[in-house]
Amino acid sequence: MGDEKKELLGELAKQFDRAKKELGFKASFEDLDNAFFITDSVLSAGFVSETYSRQLCARIVDNFMNWNHYLNSLLMPNPSFLVNAIEAKLFNTEENRKKIWELVKGSMKMTSTNYLLGLTKDKKKEAAFIDEAVKYWNSSFKQGLTEIVGKISEEWGK
Repeated sequence: MGDEKKELLGELAKQFDRAKKELGFKASFEDLDNAFFITDSVLSAGFVSETYSRQLCARIVDNFMNWNHYLNSLLMPNPSFLVNAIEAKLFNTEENRKKIWELVKGSMKMTSTNYLLGLTKDKKKEAAFIDEAVKYWNSSFKQGLTEIVGKISEEWGK
């Protein structure tokens, strides 16, 4: 590992610990990294913000929104994109569409909460958001995605 990378990861650890102490959230670095790839995000960005909690929240929302775009394409496929149209047909029952919609709603709840936190600067609610994001990811969102993507992967394998 290069010196620059080591220095960046050291700064990440320092700023994470500072944010955790300042805000009082309970989620561990490992829990957040496993769910939202925060190490990769910082290495990709090449910096750690002085207001790291906002950088962390932005990464959490980026992850939810990336999945949200994909889920939305299963509900409302682009008719000129054949791959998307084929995948969407796998989920054309009302039951499947409801499951996808619940995941979309959950990810949008997380996203809109973060936007509000950026406006209000409420540190207690920011801590709750971070903990809730990990809880929601682990309790239902990841499982729902795994079922959907598993079905798609299996179908493409045929």
